[in-house]
Amino acid sequence: MSSRSSEWGQALVKAFGITVAVLAGLVILVALTLVVVGRETMLEMVFGPIDQSAVDFATIDTTGRENTYLVCPPGLCGQEPDRASPEFAIPATELRNRWFSMIGNEPLTDWIASDEEIQQYDFLQRTPLMRYPDTITVRFLTLEGERSTLAIYSRSHYGRKDFGVNRERIDGWLDALGGTDG
Repeated sequence: MSSRSSEWGQALVKAFGITVAVLAGLVILVALTLVVVGRETMLEMVFGPIDQSAVDFATIDTTGRENTYLVCPPGLCGQEPDRASPEFAIPATELRNRWFSMIGNEPLTDWIASDEEIQQYDFLQRTPLMRYPDTITVRFLTLEGERSTLAIYSRSHYGRKDFGVNRERIDGWLDALGGTDG
């Protein structure tokens, strides 16, 4: 029996060694892939491409998505927003200029698309470590009397929850812009 036990023990040690070698090889392969293609491309390879379709605030539907944050003035959005848009005592063009100045100071944030005709702009912001992408769409709106407001839709592309990141980001940006509740 001890001869058979010894054979089993050697077989287990050999199987364990092979398993460790295979796992180490996989870790090295993933690390090399990250180095060669980059984190952003690796994320797209794993999770798929980022949805960059245009946002229509009038028909927007975030039902069932816990990784979004919607800010809208009354009557613009096709659903109840997470927060009502503040109003600003400046024209929409000045609000847009302040927004772009503020965004210019945000890390890992790029302007990716625009529709000048309706004053709507898309930005991509990535997390510092893993480079997970979030897209932020903003639309600037003119109100009476040299006043303005905006609509914002911030969403994470990967995962089901964002742990409040979109809300925190947008509320912080709105605070920095200094509007008043409409």
